[in-house]
Amino acid sequence: MHIACWHNRYLLFRMLVALGLLSGFMVSQPQQSSAEAAGKGAVDSLENMLPGMHEISGWQRSGAAYVYAPEKLYTYIDGAADQFIVYGFVRLQGAEYVNSTDHKESITVDMYDMGSALGAFGMFTSKKDSASPGLGIGAESFGNDQLVVFYKGRFYVEIQARITAAVNSAAPKTMARIVAGRIPGGNARPEILKLFPAAGRVPGSENYLAGGLLGHAFLPRGIVSDYQVNGALIKAHIVLFPGPAQAGAAFDEYKKYLARSGEKITLREGFGEKSFAAHEQYQKNIFVALVKDAIVCVTGLTGIQTGGQLVTEICRGIQKSAAPHFPAE
Repeated sequence: MHIACWHNRYLLFRMLVALGLLSGFMVSQPQQSSAEAAGKGAVDSLENMLPGMHEISGWQRSGAAYVYAPEKLYTYIDGAADQFIVYGFVRLQGAEYVNSTDHKESITVDMYDMGSALGAFGMFTSKKDSASPGLGIGAESFGNDQLVVFYKGRFYVEIQARITAAVNSAAPKTMARIVAGRIPGGNARPEILKLFPAAGRVPGSENYLAGGLLGHAFLPRGIVSDYQVNGALIKAHIVLFPGPAQAGAAFDEYKKYLARSGEKITLREGFGEKSFAAHEQYQKNIFVALVKDAIVCVTGLTGIQTGGQLVTEICRGIQKSAAPHFPAE
């Protein structure tokens, strides 16, 4: 993601936090799946996953590993802490490594426990640079000789280097592979992303957003993917809630919001439990359906009568899924 785009998204996070619109979300973060709970017991601490004091030839750890809890994260990454916390940040553990022969050459390894694989995925996609190639590390990764970013399971990892000597250029990726190999579990992406049908989906466009989808505080968090349908680019959103009651209340609030905006709402039948189509400023035409503990919203449609097939397929997948979606694993 380009720096300007990320900066704009970050400014939105800061504004929502300042207005208090994220308070409810920040209290209710995704719960851990059983696999994540097992992963926590597989290691004594995050420090065990960091490269050892002299593990990599030519490099040594500089001092002890450091730890930051949510309430202190701003002292380490002031200006970016809010975004991590919104995505479920639990703890950061990291360490700095210096070259044995040139101490001006250094590498910082930061491991962020995001509390869930979905939180780690969301943090990664918010930072992902589409121009950087994948590195084959963890579930997904990108980077270069000075920066390696990846996620695996509930961990989001950033490795930043200050290297000028070509002989040291491989060290950041070496450290990344060591850390990824020590994180328990496989390299699969969050299971909930399979709710997006494969037909027409734009590969790599999937994302997890927190802090108000489509700019609405009553749509607090969810997964998003782009689709190509009849030559047009549209976007599918699955908004996640703790249960059906919260999803139903948000669905009704969405209708009220559009009515207050003077938009015509067309009720539709046969899509989820209830649904409607309407026009919304900046989103063109939208198709919205309530199903179990989620709201399906497809935006960017050429007309209010389109989008039904994609909404139907997503609703069908949610209805077939036995797992609750708010833990979103």
